[in-house]
Formats: sequence, C-alpha cells, structure tokens
Amino acid sequence: MNKKMHVIFLVLGVAVVLAACGKKATMKHFVRREIDPSYIKRVAVLTFENHTNEKFAGERLRDITTTEILAMGLFDVVDKAVVGIVLEEETGGEAKALDKTTLRRIAKKLKVQGLVIGSVDSYEEKRDRNYSYPVVAVTLRLIDGASGQVIWQVSGTETGYSTTDRLFGITPKDQSQVSFQLVERLLRTLK
Repeated sequence: MNKKMHVIFLVLGVAVVLAACGKKATMKHFVRREIDPSYIKRVAVLTFENHTNEKFAGERLRDITTTEILAMGLFDVVDKAVVGIVLEEETGGEAKALDKTTLRRIAKKLKVQGLVIGSVDSYEEKRDRNYSYPVVAVTLRLIDGASGQVIWQVSGTETGYSTTDRLFGITPKDQSQVSFQLVERLLRTLK
C-alpha cells in the first residue's frame, strides 16, 4: 500500500473514533404489559409541566410532540384550543397535577381513549469554552382515558454536542432540531 492510502485509512479511522466520542443521548421507558395501547386511536396532548427557566419550553415541546404524533401516524390528536377549554373548565386555569378522576373526566369530555402528558426537564444551552450546544430533556406519559392509569412513560435527554462538529467548526444542531429528534426517538418506544 502506498503512503497516500495509509493517510486515507488513518483519517477515516480517526473520524470514526471521533464520531463515537460525542455526548450520548439517554433514554428510559416503561410500558404496562397487561394493557395493549393499540386500542387508542385519539388522544389529547395536555399542557406540559415546565421545570426549566425557559418560559415557553413547555408549550414548544407540547407542539413538537403533537406534530411528531401526527407525523408518525400514531394517533389522531384533539386540537389544543379545544383541550385548553376543557382544562380551564376542569382546573379553573390553575396549573396543578391532575388526579385520576380529573383525567378520566377530561378524557370523557374530549372523547379520547388516551391523554399524553409531558414535562420538560431541561431546555438549555450548555457552554464548553467557546463551543455551545443545546441540551433538551423530556418525559412523556400516555394515560388510559378510562382508568387514568399510566400505560407508557419515557424519559430522555438529547444534546446538540458532537466532537466531530466541534473539531471541524461545524455549527451544532439548534434547540428545535434537538427537540424534534428527541421527541421522535421517545415516541418510537411506543410503537
């Protein structure tokens, strides 16, 4: 082999190693074995809890989740304005945790088999010297509309960090791209 081929293989080898050195996404999920979620055809995506300092992170991730549910063909989704009216009636506009009885009433009023509830646990921009990248962490739950019981839950974190991008000066993914990627990955655990 000539010197040029050795250099090419060396560069490719280094690129593969560096690609594997990025910060890894994390995910954990739960599915209640005794309940088959395939009976759920229509859901309401409720307001997300926001555990971050970013004021609109909950609404952004709620909209992204709705978009991904529809794009993946998982369920039909009730319009969020209609959901807002029913939530206002049931909670008086107070942002509070919903008990099983209230969840069942909401599902009945909206004529849905399931409710999607979520929380945004991280929605921030991390900085490592002169390199910054987004970090997004979300938890999603699917609640049975008839019983108010959790039948699926998943939590995950995704970052826009990439060692390769950083070394070659490539702009990292933005928060929106990372959010869509994370929500899609989380929803795949439901299939």
